[in-house]
Amino acid sequence: MSSGEPTLADAGFAELTRATVPLRQAERVAACIDADPAVLDTGVLPPLWHWATTFLPFAATADLGPDGHPRRRPEMDAFPQRMWVGGRVRLDHPLRLGVDASRASRIVRAEMKEGGAGRFWLVTVGHLIEQDGVVCIDEEQDLVFRGAGELAAPGPDRGDAPAAEWLEEIVADPVLLFRFSAVTANAHRIHYDHPYATKVEGYPDLVVHGPLTAILLAELCRRRTGYAAREISYRARAPHFANRRAWLTGSPTDDGGATLAAVRSDHAVAMTLEVR
Repeated sequence: MSSGEPTLADAGFAELTRATVPLRQAERVAACIDADPAVLDTGVLPPLWHWATTFLPFAATADLGPDGHPRRRPEMDAFPQRMWVGGRVRLDHPLRLGVDASRASRIVRAEMKEGGAGRFWLVTVGHLIEQDGVVCIDEEQDLVFRGAGELAAPGPDRGDAPAAEWLEEIVADPVLLFRFSAVTANAHRIHYDHPYATKVEGYPDLVVHGPLTAILLAELCRRRTGYAAREISYRARAPHFANRRAWLTGSPTDDGGATLAAVRSDHAVAMTLEVR
């Protein structure tokens, strides 16, 4: 993430887009994740909701690739599987509903790496969001592009809940995944097309969206603490699949923040998230 007070005039940005932060879209997100719509009465977006409300990727259907994502450059054909694996978000000011916003985006870094399943690209994308010339959100998102191949299936359901101060059980069923895909304009077929997810990309079931998991964890923190997050970092540790129970867990830290995790039914950690 950049330091100091960056502005849209900073060099290196590859794309600049503008949009209004819409109340109606925020209400759709609240309905999708079963959040109390009264949270929007403050006139601002809760932390991380900008992923599902503003600057959504409405690509033409003809421009989508076989996986449902916008087509990438031909040199990326050998790396068809795309995963959102982590990121860092600095929230200087909450985004105000009904107010125009600008987002400047850039490729921060792109590195070819070697892993247990072969070569993959690790790409970091930076976004800087302003309203009325004031920086509101400065974030980086880490994306992995890798070759096709089967992943290890999750282990058996352990039955017992993990130990945590905050604990909420969830089951991400296909309806939730479909609605979140729709509300975020995300046509990636691993989230709603079971034959594609299992037969083409090798997953054992539909895949829960990384942004959905992160938003649910941030919501757990918001409800339990009532504090406004200033910095959030998150990392996807393992895929999280539909139709199996999981837990949102967390505990407050001495400095007023919190550490949180999404834990699968086999007790593998799907995602960690830290709030400051």
